[in-house]
Amino acid sequence: MPTPEKQQILLDTSDRIRDAQGLYLADFSGMDVATLSALRRKCREQKVQFRVIKNTLLKRALNARGITALDEYLWGPTGLVFSHESEVTPAKILATFAKEHEKPRIKAAVVEGRLFDEKAVALLATLPSREVLLGQVLATFIAPMTQFLAAIEATLVLPAVMADVLAREKSKAT
Repeated sequence: MPTPEKQQILLDTSDRIRDAQGLYLADFSGMDVATLSALRRKCREQKVQFRVIKNTLLKRALNARGITALDEYLWGPTGLVFSHESEVTPAKILATFAKEHEKPRIKAAVVEGRLFDEKAVALLATLPSREVLLGQVLATFIAPMTQFLAAIEATLVLPAVMADVLAREKSKAT
């Protein structure tokens, strides 16, 4: 029977991950307190949560939400990183922080119900944000229409420009 304290941690964790966009597991072994504090600060600045929870409690909380794909990655010192606003932001934070400090190592992630291993998360971290991707898609759809309208405008403006040039030439000739 779990203690009331563990039961509270389990409920709190289960509530926090309820609406999370993506759940990332990071191995933070070998990180000193100052480095870990810097990682937590960077996460807070981007509205990303970094939690250290015992693996057995984390497994129970994840399983209560129907997430069993991460069970095999719950070993050693594990940090749970997640955001309620963006699927990619935690991956970007972990990847850039790991480049600067050589730690933490990303174990795995579940994003939109799909399991991503360490390599896939690294690739996910290189993607632009959702807003940038939507802007790029929109620009791709709008570009042909913009070019078409520019061509029509040029054909409509051309006779007026030619008339103006002819008027100037006539005025010079007289």
